[in-house]
Amino acid sequence: MIAIELILDRVMAQLQVTVVEAKNLKKKDTLSENDPFVEIYLDDSNYKQKTKAKKNAKNPKWNQSFVFNHLYGQDILHVEVYDEDSVKNDKIGSVQIDLHELYQKGHIDQWFELKGKLGLKSHGQIHLDLYFERLKV
Repeated sequence: MIAIELILDRVMAQLQVTVVEAKNLKKKDTLSENDPFVEIYLDDSNYKQKTKAKKNAKNPKWNQSFVFNHLYGQDILHVEVYDEDSVKNDKIGSVQIDLHELYQKGHIDQWFELKGKLGLKSHGQIHLDLYFERLKV
């Protein structure tokens, strides 16, 4: 009971992430189109949330929202787009979003570039709608 109370005392805000859509995703499958899905998490990668996979989609639309209880010190939102496959999911691209601007504005609705492994080339874009709300404690 004490551990739970300590964790709840540390929650200072809520972060709502809506994964709206993506476009121009780099093709990972040779014989078919991507079946993309998105994983999102804060600095603590133990709590990942993910969208449903969209079958055969180069420009998928998800419109799925996720809420994170935000703890101080979690300043990076990790967004990773994968191609769902039966054997192994292939990473299409990713972006790490510094949340400090969101803390100031409260809301950001924006397209972000997805980078490949080396971060040099665009592997598509993802549209995210982010809300940040401070909680009264």
